[in-house]
Parts: sequence; C-alpha cells; structure tokens
Amino acid sequence: MKGQVQHVFIYILTIIVVGLILLLGYKSIGGLMGQGCDVERATFASDLESKIESFSDYGDVHKKILSTPCSFTTLCFANTSAIDENKHISFPDNPIIEDSVWNGIEDNIFLVNDDVTEPVGFVSQISLNEDVLCIQSRGGKFYLKFEGLGKKTRIGAD
Repeated sequence: MKGQVQHVFIYILTIIVVGLILLLGYKSIGGLMGQGCDVERATFASDLESKIESFSDYGDVHKKILSTPCSFTTLCFANTSAIDENKHISFPDNPIIEDSVWNGIEDNIFLVNDDVTEPVGFVSQISLNEDVLCIQSRGGKFYLKFEGLGKKTRIGAD
C-alpha cells in the first residue's frame, strides 16, 4: 500500500513539473514571436526610409516591392507639407492618422491592419499628390513607385 501512495505522489509531481515546463516554454516562444515582429517592423521601416531618401534625384523613377511586416495589410503615408502646416485633414478611414497630422506629430509613415495603426517613422522627403495615401498589400507585398523630384520623393502605388 505504501508503494502505491509513492507512485501516485510521483505521478502528481511529474504532471506539475511537465505543466510548468510547457507553460514557461509557451510564454518564451510567445515573447520571441513578439520580438520577431518588432525586428521585422524596424527592418521594414529602415529599408523604406533609405529608399525614399536615395530615390530623390530629379526624374528618377523606381518601382520596388517590399514584403509586409508582421500581419499589417496597409501602408499609409501622410504628406509632409500637411504635417508642417498642422493642416486638418479629413481621413475618416483612420482617425489615428488624421489626429497625428492635425497635431503636427512627426510621423508620416504608418502600418495598418484591422485593429492597429502603428507609426513607423518620419521622412521629410515624402511628397504625395494628396494629404494621405494608403496602399493595400497584395499577396503579402507592397508595390510602390518612387519618383524623384530633386529634394523630395513622390510616392505612389504601382
């Protein structure tokens, strides 16, 4: 009888230890996945900013394809002149971008998915034909067109 009690006790301890290992492993993997998304977003922002800055030579036209970071589906740009003037733009599709421009916050590149709008950065060389331009991803990629204007780069969808 005493041996059977010891086996039950060992089984219970084993279940508790295995449960704790699974729980800690799950949390660690979840944390790594979140960090992976942060790295992906930072790499995307850096790559996009370098393209905008390097494609400003007058008359240059470049078409580039950028992979979408994380689960974002839309890339939005706010016109730098609208931010400089604290211009009140009407952009009911995304009040966060609208408020950002209205308040003169120096963010003019945004990544958007269904429920999150994430500011990515600010590049003063951005020029747009409208106050806000949003480009939907196609097949996990953003298709962009960069047109050099001298000191600025006009961005459009390709």
